[in-house]
Amino acid sequence: MNKEKLLEMFKDKKIQNYSYNIFFFVVFSFFTIFAIQPNLSTAFRLQKELQDLRLQNKKSEEAILQIVNYQSLMEGYRDNLTVLDEAVPSSPELAKVVNEISKTASDSGLIVNSLTIESIGFKGDSGTDIGATPGDDELGNLTNQPDLMSFTITVEGSASFSQITQFLNQVIGQRRLKTYDSINLSTENSNENMVITILVRTYYL
Repeated sequence: MNKEKLLEMFKDKKIQNYSYNIFFFVVFSFFTIFAIQPNLSTAFRLQKELQDLRLQNKKSEEAILQIVNYQSLMEGYRDNLTVLDEAVPSSPELAKVVNEISKTASDSGLIVNSLTIESIGFKGDSGTDIGATPGDDELGNLTNQPDLMSFTITVEGSASFSQITQFLNQVIGQRRLKTYDSINLSTENSNENMVITILVRTYYL
């Protein structure tokens, strides 16, 4: 094919159109690969970062709202914190507990024959905290939580059944947290009074 035939072919309208189309697609492909594609990649990356930021912002707003709710809750219970401290104080306060039980016995008509402190738990002793189960330390349920300590007081006395019932109800109704480990009742031969032996447990931090 000589030069003249090539020139004649290029003068043909169809060949010119094909040439323009081929040239356009070559230029368009080059522009797409080297210009549009990086911009599209950047746009998709920025869109993903925007979605991630919106998600983080939503989580932050939820955390802030939760903190505000906790703060409002603490404000509502602020006046009751002293009651909690009275229920479970930071020290045993032996004399105060003994005085409370003695006064309650006197008010209810219970004649106390003996009042003995049976056991006192010290911080660091094993088995003095309540609610612990084997494996708690491994599960991390009690991590960084104060141990609830306790000690027991044995009260022996005599009174009528109604007086004993009044005494038991008043002891449980006191602000200082107390529970009963055991209660034994028996009758006296000399009169109608009953003899009670009760093991009272009280708690502190």
